Amino acid sequence: MDIDFKNKVVIVTGASSRIGAEVAKLFARYEAKLVLVGRNEEERLKTVAEDCTVDGLLPLCILLDLTHPGSCETVINKTIELHGKIDVLINGAGKLKMASIFDQSIETFDEIIAINLRVPYYLCQLAVPYLKKTKGNIVNIAASLSHRHISGFLTYNITKNAIQLFTEQAAVEATGEGIRINSINPGCTKTNLLLNMNVEPQNLEAAYKNISKHFPTRLPIEASEVAKLICIIASDLFPDINGSNIGIDGASSAL
Repeated sequence: MDIDFKNKVVIVTGASSRIGAEVAKLFARYEAKLVLVGRNEEERLKTVAEDCTVDGLLPLCILLDLTHPGSCETVINKTIELHGKIDVLINGAGKLKMASIFDQSIETFDEIIAINLRVPYYLCQLAVPYLKKTKGNIVNIAASLSHRHISGFLTYNITKNAIQLFTEQAAVEATGEGIRINSINPGCTKTNLLLNMNVEPQNLEAAYKNISKHFPTRLPIEASEVAKLICIIASDLFPDINGSNIGIDGASSAL
């Protein structure tokens, strides 16, 4: 069976990020009808959209902050207004900020919980009535290293562990409706996370090299490889992969 998303409606959040962008481009290659969601990155999202043209038509682009009230509803409502259905939801939006139990404020905790956990949870809730009709599926993006105890990653790891648990529990609840829910758990991947942590572009390669030296392959994961796995899981190739947390990290989590 070949991967085929022709006439299927796919929502990708975090579409202006590297993993999100690679996922979007791959879905476009399989002729999906895309809805691309990004935050405050109009030019980057526009560039991704231009690479995702199908039959001369650009994807629907929605530029907003998903943590703002009403934003998740806007994504679902605009998708239904244009396409009338939802087949796949890719929850790729996320953020990494250093946080510790020794922090003197709760603001970073609230910020990371909001985008990394509350947003995918709520989008899943809103999408489920439409996914019931299409027998569609959801792919959440977690992190394979979230079970390793790394100083400064407290809040981030809490959210990514929670996404994995949410995936398992929600899949059990939704499977009776023909909906599959899985998570992909990448290891250290070349994304925009370090840029968003104010690492200068000219220092990115050195930063990735320094991080990766602690892992078996000594190389970061390519976003395009993660995208391929996401597309495979979201396709109809393996209808019994459900409630799974699937790692792609070069055995890093095994250390």
